[in-house]
Amino acid sequence: MKQFITIIKLCLLLGTSPALAQDYAISFETLDSLQKQSPKPVVVFLHADWCKFCANMKNTTFQNEEVKALLSDQFYFVSFDGESKEDVKLLGNTFRYKPTGANTGVHELAEQLGTKDGTLSYPTVTFLNAKYEILYQHDSFISGKKLKKTLSRLLKSVDTSRSN
Repeated sequence: MKQFITIIKLCLLLGTSPALAQDYAISFETLDSLQKQSPKPVVVFLHADWCKFCANMKNTTFQNEEVKALLSDQFYFVSFDGESKEDVKLLGNTFRYKPTGANTGVHELAEQLGTKDGTLSYPTVTFLNAKYEILYQHDSFISGKKLKKTLSRLLKSVDTSRSN
């Protein structure tokens, strides 16, 4: 019983479970300086706290070891709450939260990166080249296996465009 209580206290002290953390994710603020040092394509995972599919992707897709390895080695990976109220500075611009109702709103950066056919939905995975141009958007749940195939395909297209 004492071990159980100690484990619970440790989990509460540390916050979320390490299995749920995306320790390979970076912030948008860090992205600019990293791109200047070593340009890479970018993968942005747009999610919301209330989104069950987003939570499922955090716990499955982004815990897939092959996906984690690809994202860590070949891309910069940003996990972003599309309803975050924090200002984000990127490319010399400041993106802000925009209230849309009493307790609802959307972040301008989520709108820029996640809107597809006039609609922003969660989850959305957006793929950018090193110049922050959108190459591809996937606006629904995607499994680890399918994401790995998509990442590999996008890497080939980015490599092909670099050599031309």
